[in-house]
Amino acid sequence: MNPHRRSIGSAWLIGCLLVTGAFGLGLPARSRADEIELTLRTRDPKTGAVRTTAERVDPRRVGVIAVDVWNFHWCKTATMRVDALVPRIDRALEAARAMGMTVMLCPSDVVDNYVGFPQREAVFALPRVDVPSVVEVKCPPAPDAGGCACGRERCAVNYGWDGMHPGLRIGPDDLMPDTRDEVYAICRKNGLTHLIYVGFHTQVCLLGKPMGLKAMKSAGLKCVLARDMTDAHPGYDPARGFTPDLNTEQVVEHFEKYLAPTIGLQEELARLGRWDSRWVLDPVWIAPWGAPQRPHLFEQPIIVTLSAPFQPGAEIRYTLDGSAPTAGSPRYTAPLTLADTTHLRASAFRDGQPVCRESEGSFARMGPMPPLPDVYLGDLSPIRSVGFGHTYGQNVRYSGNTRAPQKDHANLGGDIRINRSKYRRGIGMHAPCELAYAIKPSYARFVGLAGVDENLIGISNGSNLARYPSVVFKVFIDGKEAASSPLMRIQSPAWRFDVPIPEGARLISLAITDAGDGSREDFADWANAGFVVRK
Repeated sequence: MNPHRRSIGSAWLIGCLLVTGAFGLGLPARSRADEIELTLRTRDPKTGAVRTTAERVDPRRVGVIAVDVWNFHWCKTATMRVDALVPRIDRALEAARAMGMTVMLCPSDVVDNYVGFPQREAVFALPRVDVPSVVEVKCPPAPDAGGCACGRERCAVNYGWDGMHPGLRIGPDDLMPDTRDEVYAICRKNGLTHLIYVGFHTQVCLLGKPMGLKAMKSAGLKCVLARDMTDAHPGYDPARGFTPDLNTEQVVEHFEKYLAPTIGLQEELARLGRWDSRWVLDPVWIAPWGAPQRPHLFEQPIIVTLSAPFQPGAEIRYTLDGSAPTAGSPRYTAPLTLADTTHLRASAFRDGQPVCRESEGSFARMGPMPPLPDVYLGDLSPIRSVGFGHTYGQNVRYSGNTRAPQKDHANLGGDIRINRSKYRRGIGMHAPCELAYAIKPSYARFVGLAGVDENLIGISNGSNLARYPSVVFKVFIDGKEAASSPLMRIQSPAWRFDVPIPEGARLISLAITDAGDGSREDFADWANAGFVVRK
């Protein structure tokens, strides 16, 4: 026998004795009838052949760790995939609590936004314990597709999340650890020997975070991945058939070969009578996934993929006109090519009955790049200028963290920045706001680019704040809406305005609204905006 393999095996045995012996001292004895049986799946590292084994365990010795179930991600599709999985994760955690398992909620880098919560404060009161290094965890690098599942129109990185998804319930007896030491201390106190991992993004967060699977496996805990309640750090390349679902499958297989066994947590709970097959929890998944509150903006035709990964064999039905899908709507059989602005709705059916929650996809195609203006807004005097604050007649008392519209600068200073680009000319504002100008007979068109200002990305990469900006730009001519943007978010491509001005028009108003969700961080810019004159 290889001496190294003998030493690893001995270390693993010592670790098992530690967790089943020392960890179990505080628990009263139970009969084997109280145990549950888990079906563990692994794969041969060379051939990929599937192996299954059964393991019995007292559920009181099991912890369930939910990693990075955040309320936002810099990739819009990744954000929506979290939203899609949260209902099933929430039901699973509820069942785990009922069986006496310890639930740990770990939103990693925003966990201390929960200071003052009993679930976080209880962790600080735990006695310090030395964490052993029992197992040397070695494996090839896991597949990583880059974290953006939006295809050609790739999202830009920011750290905008500020908490957990609001659909994930925090139980009164849950705990919120963040480090390897904290998780291990909980395991010691509660006599835990097994950890089941759920959450996001598998090959980055569930694997590598301090409370992640690799760290706790090295400490001697038996770690298991719930393969049906995780989603990989995604990628999308429809030209070669690479989808976020396939990416997750590949990452799960990598775990099964080199890192840890997996379970189908829904299957395990159903076998225990704690999962109802009639629950309709999962939506149809869309890639790329632009939502009404965070549309996907594109220039060239895009390929959109639909899937129902937890309802194999179900018929996906969809509409492209914004109407509700029914069992008689067009059936999805192959990826869709969208060339124009589209409001997609989809659901999945079996025997005419819906088995998935309805999903929405919002896609907006941008027009051609407008020309530069002959007359820039910054060189004109508006006849009306109002902004975020209190208005008294013609006087505005601007809110303390905003300013009057700024010429050729962002509202709080600095360059005008939209979608990773910097502009020399423009107006920096804060929604809700409006500028109005008299139209001269020579003005033929209003042109400009519009978007959320990105100066806050320069401060800690938008930590905790980048999820908040959301605005809609509108152009009114003589009181009638002539053009508008979709809802714009931070690092969305600049929306392109090229608006004809009818002869005889007298007034143009440029409004920026807060999109109906409040005005927090709604700094926005008109860039290269102004008027093209008649030739």
